[in-house]
Amino acid sequence: MDNEQVKNEILMRLEIEREVRKQLDQGREEEAAPAKGRWKWLESKLALLIIGSLITGILVPTFQYTQEKFKWHRQNRYDNLERQLASIRESLKQFIAVQAMSAELYDLGLRILDTGSTAVPEERMEDWRKEFHALQKQRIQQNSAFAATIFYFTTGSRESIRDAWNKLLLPSQKLQTLVGELLGEGARLSSGEKALKKLPGGIATELDVSISEVNIAYEHVMSLLRQQLVEVENESSKFQ
Repeated sequence: MDNEQVKNEILMRLEIEREVRKQLDQGREEEAAPAKGRWKWLESKLALLIIGSLITGILVPTFQYTQEKFKWHRQNRYDNLERQLASIRESLKQFIAVQAMSAELYDLGLRILDTGSTAVPEERMEDWRKEFHALQKQRIQQNSAFAATIFYFTTGSRESIRDAWNKLLLPSQKLQTLVGELLGEGARLSSGEKALKKLPGGIATELDVSISEVNIAYEHVMSLLRQQLVEVENESSKFQ
């Protein structure tokens, strides 16, 4: 065997050894990172295109829809609360007008008492009676107007408001009856002259007691209405 053949055989063996080492190294790398090989396809352009399509075609619209739905529910809740606030404020307005009727009845009674005479001209008595009848009519209308607004409040609060309202009607009706008696409208007294003769002690005192009872009952109802107003205002402020 000449030198050339020996040289070639050595080179061949070295090449074989290099290839064996290369394959062994590749095997160790694949065993050390098997997961990398499984997900390597994600780095391809096709995989990136598919993933991008999924994000823009499904995930993004779904997220946008969810966001819009949340905003719609939030806005809808806020609008409902604002309408309820307007209704409650209207109820308070109507209720204050109810109390104004009682105040006017009481004022009429005081004017009758302040005449300082047992004989009041029939013309004056007739004017008072007309005013009294007008207040009676307005009171009925105003009571009905407020009673209709109780439905503006939450179901849980209506019963307590209605109960307090009914308790207010009793002294209010008593006040109206007393003023009517001052004018000879009631069963106890038949004329203005008879009424004024019997006033200084009895009906005058009853008049003051009656308006005091009206005011106490009025404040109770008003506190319930204000409580509901504050609760709805606080709830509405959360959505602003």
